[in-house]
Amino acid sequence: MDDSLRTSGIENIGKIYWGTHIAQLYDSVEDFFNISVPYIMSGLKSNELCLWIYSQNTSFDEIIKFLEVHMVDVDSYVKSGQLILIPYTEIYIEDDSFNEVRANRQWKHYVERALKEGYDGLRSVADTYWLEKSYYRTFERYENNIQKIIPEMNFIVLCLYDASKSDTLQIAEIIKNHSYVIIKSDDKYEIVKNVELLIKDRQLLQAHEYDRLKNEFMANVSHELRTPLNVILGTVQLLELKKTDVDIKEHKYIKILKQNCYRLVRLINNVIDITKIDADFYEIKKQNCDIVNLVEEITVSVAEYALSKEITVVFDADTKQKVINCDPDQIERIVLNLLSNAIKFTPAGGKISVLVHDKGEKIELIVKDNGIGIPKDKQKSIFKRFEQVDKSLSRHEGSGIGLSLVKALVEKHDGIIAVNSEENKGSEFIIGLPCNIQNIESEESWIVQSLLKRPEKIKIEFSDI
Repeated sequence: MDDSLRTSGIENIGKIYWGTHIAQLYDSVEDFFNISVPYIMSGLKSNELCLWIYSQNTSFDEIIKFLEVHMVDVDSYVKSGQLILIPYTEIYIEDDSFNEVRANRQWKHYVERALKEGYDGLRSVADTYWLEKSYYRTFERYENNIQKIIPEMNFIVLCLYDASKSDTLQIAEIIKNHSYVIIKSDDKYEIVKNVELLIKDRQLLQAHEYDRLKNEFMANVSHELRTPLNVILGTVQLLELKKTDVDIKEHKYIKILKQNCYRLVRLINNVIDITKIDADFYEIKKQNCDIVNLVEEITVSVAEYALSKEITVVFDADTKQKVINCDPDQIERIVLNLLSNAIKFTPAGGKISVLVHDKGEKIELIVKDNGIGIPKDKQKSIFKRFEQVDKSLSRHEGSGIGLSLVKALVEKHDGIIAVNSEENKGSEFIIGLPCNIQNIESEESWIVQSLLKRPEKIKIEFSDI
């Protein structure tokens, strides 16, 4: 089983292991939505198959409605099959009664399905409002067995219990059979930990400390590399200024040196930024800006470079203007990275399209190419850290950080990113961003600054092509 930590999405719990069994004693439907929605959102963003089992106290439409308040494009998760909403009868009930064997079989089926479809594992919400007193003893035994089974699986589950239907003895059993129990006291959520988890908590603290030290080390090494690299790049640029004094052969070597310096700059920047994001120290500076104009400017800047590779880049939008609240520098970085990948994997004579669609409450950015495409079994993992579709150096080199960073930056904007691809037919990256705006005047200074820096940014971003 994968022993990596997962983000729970639940305040005061933080990161958890696979196999974590959580319970919530809720006072109202709105109460459990306050916990369940961020919990499920974290699972969707962490490449997990998410299963919501609802009972008679809510419905499919109501769950979707609550999710839509906090998420962009919930429908896309439902359509892709990453978010599954089913009634309790499909898991727990058979022949009009609770069937423990069937429930265990169904959990196993969904965990296997998650892994088979390329997800990291299964995250579930299980509402027990349907539970009748006649099933209590059998269900308590079942929950006790589940607590023993799920630590061996890539599986996290949040069980919802109606506090008004739970007596003292049942609450004691709930605490006994779950890793954490969430209760509400004085309008605040409190976490009750199972005593048996103390050893596991020590492991959790050790894992957190290891992650902290690892991130600190990576950040320090990356910063240390910047200093000598800046010296080398500065020297190369000085030699370029004196290129009249060097022959053609030497000029070729200077060009190779400069390109490789840019590659190192790109790698170091990516490592530093992904380390900051992991440590939750990465800040984006949002402002109101015209996303259509921004993306068009970026595309036009890249089009000339693409032509040198005999690749056509076109831009199209179904609206002339759309002002949203975003960080234009980070949007530029996202689009440049996707265009870099598209050019890298599109052969001469190919075409890349950059599209902007106004969807009302969200804006959709699409980067589409007719290149080599991505195999189906790799599409779920391409946004993972250090993951590459083709790890051989015979095709294109790279650190495997780029798309992971793109996904993180999109999520910093409360957006989502997805990919559609078919081998030998091309790939399509789709970004959905919420159309929020700030009630302040936009600062336009970034436009001039960005235009001045863009040629250098393109050289850095495209340095490994």
